[in-house]
Amino acid sequence: MAKQEKKSFPQFPVKHWWKLRKKFKQSIPGTVTPNYLASVLNMKEVSARDNVYGYLKLMKIIDQDGKPMSRATKWRDDQEYPKVCDSIVKELYPQDLIDAVPDPGKDKEPAARWFANHTGAGEVAINKMVACYTVLRSRDASKAPQHADKKSKPKKQATAKKKTPSTGNKVSHPKKEVKDSAPEINGKGRRTSPEICINLQVHISSDSSNDQIDQIFASMAKHIYHK
Repeated sequence: MAKQEKKSFPQFPVKHWWKLRKKFKQSIPGTVTPNYLASVLNMKEVSARDNVYGYLKLMKIIDQDGKPMSRATKWRDDQEYPKVCDSIVKELYPQDLIDAVPDPGKDKEPAARWFANHTGAGEVAINKMVACYTVLRSRDASKAPQHADKKSKPKKQATAKKKTPSTGNKVSHPKKEVKDSAPEINGKGRRTSPEICINLQVHISSDSSNDQIDQIFASMAKHIYHK
């Protein structure tokens, strides 16, 4: 009994799909070569030849000589993009896959299982097949990274400190000198009591006797100096 022939399907890297399409939007090259792809996609020439160049031919975006075909012009057009995806899907994928997994974007497990059963490829290759098939079936040009980043990435708000607007002239406030009211320390290291100065005015009548005057000063000495 003859063994069923295993097939292979596109494994076009999704990030390169969008990046190259963006480049084609800017300008379609006269000829696409592995070296051109390596420069645009920032990858090695060998990798560009094995992972991108052959699939561009398979999808009829370029011909066998690397010349961009009419599909390349439609591929970069957002309005024509869904039709291009539909055409590629019909040309490269069997109808039973299209019917069984019409929208792999919602659930990739059935698509992965289908590719595993029909190709016998490993997990890495299957994941690439599913990713490529998902992009083609979505037919949505707005899912390009430059559009997706605007929706998914939160805007970073500057956390700069608020600065008080300058009036041009700086006003310096004079510092208030505060005198220390603590008692001073004399030369012997002892604290001295604060000195109190009292000015007294004594009015003595001119007809007062000497005894009365002496009694007045004696009384003052007693009450003020405690003598």
